[in-house]
Amino acid sequence: MSLNSSMTDINSIHRRQSNSFIIQQQHLTSEKINRKNSLRDELPTNEVTLKRHLGLFSGVCFIVGIIIGSGIFVSPKGVLRGTESVGLCLIIWIGSGLLSLLGALCYAEIGTVIPRNGAEIAYMKEGIGSVHERIGEISAYLFNWTSALILKPASIAILTLTFSQYFLSGILIDCAPSEQLVKMTAVFTLLILMNINSISVSAANRLNIIFVICKVVTIIIVIIVGIVRIAQGHTKYLQNGFDGTTTKPLNVALAFYSGLWAYDGWNSLNSITEELKNPKRNLWLSIVLALPSVIILYLLTNISYFTVMDKVTLLNSNSVAVTWGEVAIRPVVRALPILVSISALGGGNGSLYGSARYCMVGAQYGYLPEVFACIHKKRLTPIPGVVLEGLVAIALCMPGNVEGLIDFFSFAAWIFYGLTFLATLFCKFTMKKAERVISVPIPLIIIIILISIYLVIAPVIA
Repeated sequence: MSLNSSMTDINSIHRRQSNSFIIQQQHLTSEKINRKNSLRDELPTNEVTLKRHLGLFSGVCFIVGIIIGSGIFVSPKGVLRGTESVGLCLIIWIGSGLLSLLGALCYAEIGTVIPRNGAEIAYMKEGIGSVHERIGEISAYLFNWTSALILKPASIAILTLTFSQYFLSGILIDCAPSEQLVKMTAVFTLLILMNINSISVSAANRLNIIFVICKVVTIIIVIIVGIVRIAQGHTKYLQNGFDGTTTKPLNVALAFYSGLWAYDGWNSLNSITEELKNPKRNLWLSIVLALPSVIILYLLTNISYFTVMDKVTLLNSNSVAVTWGEVAIRPVVRALPILVSISALGGGNGSLYGSARYCMVGAQYGYLPEVFACIHKKRLTPIPGVVLEGLVAIALCMPGNVEGLIDFFSFAAWIFYGLTFLATLFCKFTMKKAERVISVPIPLIIIIILISIYLVIAPVIA
């Protein structure tokens, strides 16, 4: 009894002193031994609750900061190539935003029904698992591996290649950067980001703050200049906007891929639900405020592009924002690609930061090797996860085809987005008594599931 009493005291001390998720993981091995059987049946839950320090405004800023990255400076080419007209191109930008908004609302509903760590992992395991436990388990397992080896590294590779392209365009005055130089710069940049994220969490967070400021400043500059040019009468490329519209539905799916890539991050707030004040209110309200704001910003930015460039010029441009700036803000054009590159670099840093945590969570769930659950005992950084994601991203940088990477990313992403929407639909019937602050109508959920199927199948056929 003395031994049991001592062990009880030690365990209680551990619970009181574990004031962070990181310290809790230091005891993960012993907890797994004691709860070996229960872990087979249910997701691990934290004994320590994270501090809720993010309010509504912080939630809106978090979503906007994650979404606005390199997409608005890269995706216009892909959207225009798929649509072949200015008018349909702008419609795709609006449609991609509305589709992202609907998807985010579905995530908000299931996020309040299944308030667990792991976001999609938990939603598939518990939501799909409520109908068929084994299929739910397999879906969560496959998502975790796909996220670790495809989704997150592809996103990081796209952002660092974009940074490299724009940065070199800004500093090389007399010539365009070669493809080899762009790749080398992207790899070097990834190695630096890997070191920063391995050495210090606070340093990575400070970088993110700087990058968010640059994002906002850059996109506001583009919009203001575009409004001025419209007032001056530069609207000839916007007139007869539907001339040459594609008649191939499969091309429209590829155009949506590029547009949806620019909105990627619409589901980001679900990953920090535990740190959100009053999540049952602020989760869905942040989404409703943030996504329409981004739709308006993106639409105005694309209109600004078309006050300067026609379709042929935009499609032939290696750096859309730079080509725009050479005409619109000629005296300070060299500053624009630098701002765009910093914006993309910020997205890459944030993606690497988050993807390493995804690896860590996946390992804690037992879906990835246990080594990726390890944290450096002094620096408190998930070094194995950072190294894995960084090395895979470097490998994906080698082809150097940004638009191909976007298609690669989007194909895999929308398979699992569709499964999450399916889990939301299942929960309507299997968890009827669960409290729902927001409830997406079943017909809308079915529509977005069908759209997800289309976005997965159509590019394969094309």
